[in-house]
Amino acid sequence: MTKKSLKPALRFKNFTEAWEQCELGDISKIYRGLTFSPNNLSNKGIRILRSSNIDEGRFIVFENDIRIKKEFVNVVFANNKDILVTAANGSPNLVGKHAIITNIKNNSAVAGGFMLLIRSNSSLFINHALSTFAFSDFLKTNVLGGNGAIGNLSKSILEKFNIFAPINNEQQKIASFLDNIDNLITLHQRKQKITKLNLIMIS
Repeated sequence: MTKKSLKPALRFKNFTEAWEQCELGDISKIYRGLTFSPNNLSNKGIRILRSSNIDEGRFIVFENDIRIKKEFVNVVFANNKDILVTAANGSPNLVGKHAIITNIKNNSAVAGGFMLLIRSNSSLFINHALSTFAFSDFLKTNVLGGNGAIGNLSKSILEKFNIFAPINNEQQKIASFLDNIDNLITLHQRKQKITKLNLIMIS
């Protein structure tokens, strides 16, 4: 791939360096999830993270998440700030949904068999890059499925996703700015739900 550079017209003050084009696999490590047998499950073992742990771009855990005995774990444990990605689903439109993992203990969880983990020092920036139209178009081209087949995004294909990445300090600035916007949107949506609920209760 011939690498390109980009200098956005609109950016934060004091940043002038060009953004460099790279593949996701160049700036991250991607891990496959755990394939397991129902016989390996346990009530108190290692939590298995699945597509249901991603809700509208946010990472959540449940008391009834399935768990597996530790001796059957043969993949990397999930870390905070890893990106959890749905790699296969009966609904192809759900393939590619993702969230930053937060608030888990060390060696307490692994990605499930239909999931991928992205690990990078640039994970916050990458997570927002996976919310762009560019990634949506990438998925439309590269997710196999449809006509009753399970939608699938392979590790090797995801590694080929092209990103224009600035230097680390600018990445952090952008990610923080977009996080703040996401939080404001979420807060506004919650207020709307509360208002609707109040209207229903008094009607």
